Amino acid sequence: MDETDNTPVQSPEVIAAEAARTAAQRRLAAERSQFSTPSWIGPAREGAAEPVIPAQLLPDHDDEPEIVIPVVSEHPIPDVAHWSERAKPRMLAGGVLLASLAGVLGFLALAIITQSIGAIAGLVACVIVAVIFRGALMSEGVTTVDLKGPVLRIRKGGVLDVVNLADAMHRVELVGSPDQPTWRLLIEAVDGRVIELGPHQVDAPEMHRIVTYYRAIAEREKRAREERFNR
Repeated sequence: MDETDNTPVQSPEVIAAEAARTAAQRRLAAERSQFSTPSWIGPAREGAAEPVIPAQLLPDHDDEPEIVIPVVSEHPIPDVAHWSERAKPRMLAGGVLLASLAGVLGFLALAIITQSIGAIAGLVACVIVAVIFRGALMSEGVTTVDLKGPVLRIRKGGVLDVVNLADAMHRVELVGSPDQPTWRLLIEAVDGRVIELGPHQVDAPEMHRIVTYYRAIAEREKRAREERFNR
């Protein structure tokens, strides 16, 4: 006896849907085979060639940036300092004054005893010298200079002057070498006077270094200001 075939018969709609699904999967596989996954994303698909990633070129620069390494000075610039006039000139003037006073007493006694013209002339000369040097000592006070940052406070002859060394508007001039006795620091005051400081009033090497440092800052600020105005 023949066996009965119980396989269900698929309808034409189901067969058409299966055929369309199979054709779509084939097209998707064909499209995927044209692309490959880069190595930086993941492993490449089988059968696909390894992609070549072009080398990235670095941008060209005309000028390399200049790296400035600050130099630490062996003698740092102090924020606060004080200088006072040395006593040698005043000691010399005081010595001359004492000598002239002794001469006055000596010539006075000699003039009284001998009443000679020479003794009287010597007495007059000693009196004149004593008056001159006493007046000089009384009128000329001790010069003091104080530094706070870039600002100098100079008290000389009873007059106080304040100068900003980092201000290019102030005229500040260094004359000579700081290791020579002819070294001078010339500063123009607000009223036009020229203040002169020498080695007997300040420490010449230290002051020379301080003034050079702050005048460089003043010159740099001046150039920057001129560049801003010229833009």
